[in-house]
Amino acid sequence: MPATKTTTQPYPPGTEWTFTSRRNPSFTQTTQLVLYPEPDGSAMSDDYLPDEADAATLWRKWVNQYAVTYHQRYPDKYRLGEVPILWAVTKPSFGGVFEAAPHAPNVLSEDFLTHYTHPTHAKNGEPINWARLLVMDKAWNDTGADKGGFIQEATGWKPAPLQSRMDFVTVGRAAGLYVPDLR
Repeated sequence: MPATKTTTQPYPPGTEWTFTSRRNPSFTQTTQLVLYPEPDGSAMSDDYLPDEADAATLWRKWVNQYAVTYHQRYPDKYRLGEVPILWAVTKPSFGGVFEAAPHAPNVLSEDFLTHYTHPTHAKNGEPINWARLLVMDKAWNDTGADKGGFIQEATGWKPAPLQSRMDFVTVGRAAGLYVPDLR
């Protein structure tokens, strides 16, 4: 057995990718890309600012609203407390690129590759491995009011790249937060 283990890690911050618009082949971009997760319903935070509702308060509201929703609609697909996670590919600054992530669950039809060519590493030309992209951090505090940022702020949790669903019973209990009795 080797003295040190080596593993495949996420791409380091600052990694740039080159891709071209399929509609306008003369438009090529070289930029950083990140994965943007949105557990369903987490956009409810758009109606608040951090000084109006703290992360734990929004967590409680969100959990109460979505605790049984997907299980009731799709009992064979979702357990109580599970919600789907929608994924997008964007730049860390959100500017200019925001498309559904390729290979992500819950994508309706079009994704990043519908609109752009497959990104390649700007320095070595290696094709992107979507599962190695960084997952964007989201804040809900004095420094930021990101859509759904209350989840990461309250729990310390963010999903693994392209994770299909969130079990907020497990996440909430691990963080010592309110979780309704779902029996």
